[in-house]
Amino acid sequence: MLPVRYKKQRSINVVSVAVLLVVAAAGYAGWEFARVMYQRQEAYRVLEETGSAFLHRSWLFREDQFERDGLRKRMAVQLRDVGVTDPSAETWIDLASDRAVIGVVYTAKFHWPFDVLAPIERDIQIEHTVALRH
Repeated sequence: MLPVRYKKQRSINVVSVAVLLVVAAAGYAGWEFARVMYQRQEAYRVLEETGSAFLHRSWLFREDQFERDGLRKRMAVQLRDVGVTDPSAETWIDLASDRAVIGVVYTAKFHWPFDVLAPIERDIQIEHTVALRH
């Protein structure tokens, strides 16, 4: 009786190609998620810096709508610099008696590889509250 001879397994087969594709897809999805989360964190940093600028001269920004609007426009420019490129993004500085709320709402896009499908869009709203001294 002859010994059984098994086929040698190839190093590249259907399973290894499938695993490689799944790992690549997961890596790309992770990259897109990290990119959007980093953009969100940078936008929050801009809001914090705007809050600090607001507190530095709060007496002026409380009373002068023109100055407050100028600060909001500078904030919008800084947001564009950190990657918030949504043309319909909205920014605001709302005043209450004891606090100021500084915020932005924009649409973030998760892109597919090679743009095979339309990007997935998510609305992101970020607010930063600054306590005002009397």
